[in-house]
Amino acid sequence: MKNNIINKLLPLLFLLPVTFVTSCTEETPGKYETTDGLPTVYYIRYQNKDLEEQLLTGAQMNENIVLIGDNLTSIQEVWFNNVKAVLNINFITKNTLFVNVPNDLPSVLTNKIYLVTGKKDTVAYDFEVRIPAPKFTKMKCEQVPEGGEVVVEGDYFLATDPSLIHVLVGDYEIPTSDIIRFEKTTLAFKSPAMDIRGPLEIKTVYGSSGRSKDVFHDDRGLLTGFEEGFVAGWGRPSAARIQNDPALALTGNYCRLDGKQIDSGTWSSGGEDYYTINFWGEDNGVPTGNFFPSDPATSTLKFEVNVLEPWTALPMIFCFFGQGGMQDYLWADGTSAGGGQPRAFWAPWKGPGSYVTDGWETISIPLSDFKYNGYGVEVPYATAYGALGLSIHNRGSEYYAGEMACNPVILIDNIRVIP
Repeated sequence: MKNNIINKLLPLLFLLPVTFVTSCTEETPGKYETTDGLPTVYYIRYQNKDLEEQLLTGAQMNENIVLIGDNLTSIQEVWFNNVKAVLNINFITKNTLFVNVPNDLPSVLTNKIYLVTGKKDTVAYDFEVRIPAPKFTKMKCEQVPEGGEVVVEGDYFLATDPSLIHVLVGDYEIPTSDIIRFEKTTLAFKSPAMDIRGPLEIKTVYGSSGRSKDVFHDDRGLLTGFEEGFVAGWGRPSAARIQNDPALALTGNYCRLDGKQIDSGTWSSGGEDYYTINFWGEDNGVPTGNFFPSDPATSTLKFEVNVLEPWTALPMIFCFFGQGGMQDYLWADGTSAGGGQPRAFWAPWKGPGSYVTDGWETISIPLSDFKYNGYGVEVPYATAYGALGLSIHNRGSEYYAGEMACNPVILIDNIRVIP
């Protein structure tokens, strides 16, 4: 029976766009007249002519749809869940009603359209307004101290009220009063105490983001937070660079890299005493073996960074090697004795041309990216992870040369390797 009705209506449906355009372009005031009785909806389709044969059981917010039925001129109001749609009498005929799915969030989900007549009789029709579940992309910073602002990026952080959005850190739920703000793609909340840690999960009435791979307040695999007991390799960084200015500090001490102009170029350096950190295991309580317990093949280097002045040239190089090794990565270029020392490049100014941060941010570099020599050519992976060096310099890579000299101020904290 339903197929017969659709087959009878399809010839009329193909004529509708022409008829509709004509009626909209003619000035015929008073032609629309409301009718008594109840409306009947046979089916719903898109307004787009190319999609008009696709019958709908649901649609996204703000999509344009057409109700096909009978006595639709009896309709005075259309509600999607508990959100009222805007109607235009110029878009209503006996057999068609053109309407946009409201862009406002429903606070109650019934998955129905409610058609209200002039006599306040209501006809319900099954129809789902499809609102995606929250989607987690990243935390701006994973090590925010208690009371600080945690910023989460993603999509569909949608709710009509703060009480309808739930943020979990492990099994701990952030109090509603600590949710600072939420928009479609960002959410911010006050950080709980540092001993509350775990993956993030965001829930709304439309679903759950699932648990994040990133762990908030992650304390695994910490190599150094530059606290008491940290020993710099070969005097870099100097003791004066280990600071804890309360106006800038994240979690205690941090290392400040600055003080020398960085020139752009294929062969250039930020200066070993200004933009270099060396960290040897034998001087920091790890006399043999790897700094971290996880498998290097499936691990990630993470750290927090706060760039106060623009960085526009040269990459930051990260290189692992064994206890007692030399800082070959500082002069290796692919032809010297240490040219095969694998390293990773980090140059966040590439693309935008300049890089500063708005406060502290967490940076992640998979250890699988530690595979290049100074030219940026792939070489065999490292086999030892008992020492770590990082420095802003360039040893032969044109790609990372940059175009503008700079005097960046870079703060670094919480260098760690996590599984």
